[in-house]
Amino acid sequence: MHDVQLKTGGLAYGGWKSMRVQRSMEQCANSFELEVSELWPGQDYTRQIKPGESCELAIDGFRVISGYVDEVSIEIGAAQHTVRIAGRDKTADLVDCSAIHKTGQWAGRRIEQIAADLAAPFKIKVLTEVDTGKPLTSFALQEGETVFEAIDRAARIRALLLVSDADGNLVITRAGTSRIDTDLVLGDNVLEASASLSLTDRYSLYVAKGQSSGVYFETPGAPAPKQYAQVRAQATDPGVPRLRPLVLHADAPDVAASLQARVTWEANVRRARSTQVNVKVQGWTHARGLWQPNRLVNVDVAPLRIKDEMLLKSVAFELDDNGTTTSLALTMKDAFSELPIKAAGTASASATYLEGVKGPKK
Repeated sequence: MHDVQLKTGGLAYGGWKSMRVQRSMEQCANSFELEVSELWPGQDYTRQIKPGESCELAIDGFRVISGYVDEVSIEIGAAQHTVRIAGRDKTADLVDCSAIHKTGQWAGRRIEQIAADLAAPFKIKVLTEVDTGKPLTSFALQEGETVFEAIDRAARIRALLLVSDADGNLVITRAGTSRIDTDLVLGDNVLEASASLSLTDRYSLYVAKGQSSGVYFETPGAPAPKQYAQVRAQATDPGVPRLRPLVLHADAPDVAASLQARVTWEANVRRARSTQVNVKVQGWTHARGLWQPNRLVNVDVAPLRIKDEMLLKSVAFELDDNGTTTSLALTMKDAFSELPIKAAGTASASATYLEGVKGPKK
């Protein structure tokens, strides 16, 4: 029997009748929803949880979310009352709130330093799991953008991902390479599965344009003021069958060295968000612990002709009348990489099927 506890105001609340906790590579703030229905024989309301309170959510003693209660709703009837609690990680404030900085500009600063400056007023730590590259020559806030939008705009220059951890810290990372030993197999631990592919936000050609600083000379020995040379890079998505171009504008004047990685990453991320395999498993754990996003796992769903190693991008722990289940969203393992997208003929088994090409021979 799994144990779910919400700690807030010095108290721990359990006995939840339904629950959904979502953690994802594609959202900066993870979220939770809890519900309990109790008999109402005249007793006082015992769950005095208020919106705005700091909280921690733990599953089987392992913290999964540290943040704040966003919403509390109470329904009272003749025989029972229902309490619903919803909340998110601390990083929700970065998603919701406008970016404010004394100058709004940085010069020669690394991305994690810019992120730390913007997150500091919210008392949120910034951690890095990967090398974020050289400092940006310059970076400036745009009017009205949120903290997350600003940091994400800087992170995209270096093809980086922004996620939160169980302690509510902002983590700068890339797609993981660690593997989960437990395979996902239909008829074994997979209760149900589905696959979807959309071309709505995908393009056949991605062109990134930027500026590279340089010094030019009009006459020998006579230096001219520093100017900026236009630079560009492009990437293609072979899975889009017709011409659909998208032009991207770089966000900093020193992007020449990383422009190709930036545009290739954009193509891969858009492909990742359009290609998804969903599976549901019983329980919340695999052989070595809770299911976690940003891990590689083998998937074998014969009716969908999918047998491949895939990237687990989203995990949702659920509790309802059917017991405990976990909904897992997966995509191609190279979806968030900086490597060019493979042509359909050389793609992996799952990629081949999902791109609408004849699958591998049995």
